[in-house]
Amino acid sequence: MLPQNVEKEMHLCRAQYLRFFRVRQDRLGKNPHPVTGAAPLKGQQAALDAAFQGSLRLLTDPDRQIIRRLVDREAVERKFLLLDRLVDHDPGFKALGNIEREAAAACGGNLSAAALEGAGLGSLGVGNPDAVILTALMLRSLYETALLYGIPVDRPWECDLALMVLSSAFSSGEDAYQEERELSRALDALSEGACFRVDRERRVCKAAGRMAGSMSLQKFIQGIPVVGVSGMFFNTAAMTRLSALCRCVYKYRYLAGKKRAYRHYGT
Repeated sequence: MLPQNVEKEMHLCRAQYLRFFRVRQDRLGKNPHPVTGAAPLKGQQAALDAAFQGSLRLLTDPDRQIIRRLVDREAVERKFLLLDRLVDHDPGFKALGNIEREAAAACGGNLSAAALEGAGLGSLGVGNPDAVILTALMLRSLYETALLYGIPVDRPWECDLALMVLSSAFSSGEDAYQEERELSRALDALSEGACFRVDRERRVCKAAGRMAGSMSLQKFIQGIPVVGVSGMFFNTAAMTRLSALCRCVYKYRYLAGKKRAYRHYGT
């Protein structure tokens, strides 16, 4: 892929990234005050927050390495190496589209699993307890996407970045503005080959809070037997939102790596 085409793709990717946050800021930030009658959901949100926090701590524990067992890392890495070679030998944009399609397919598979899980457990009236499964599917989607773009997921800052993407995807209003700035700083540092670290516990709490705040009403409805089958649609919406941001973030990471390599080798 020609260096000038890498630059063009980076600008387009950055524009999509900013558009994602502008929508979150404008559409969901217009009504910062809680809806009248939403007070009974405070307990639901607190319980969901605790469930997401416990799930994230469990699934991102470096000693347990649970998420790595859910992803066939060797197969995904082999696929990336093949597609990456095609990108290197293609002066245009066609080969890059192959990686984008593979990433979309991986996210689509996890989205379908989340929809089935939401419908199945929702029909039984299971709401909050499915937080572990939904969180696992979200992290699996993040890690698969990262691997398809050649980003190793076993480094500490990659786990930190995944948590940042999670909290950013479910932010709104002023929170979305702050998340966009923090995530942009992290991406800029990584684009220059530097690493970054954040307070992991604080980031887990923030991500869980954002997820719980975004899905408390939906999970309350999912906890009603039979009616809760609508959890299929709620989980689909959450996974779609996350997929849109994570594919944009990791595509940008991949292109930034290409740009840095071209600059280093002078080709």
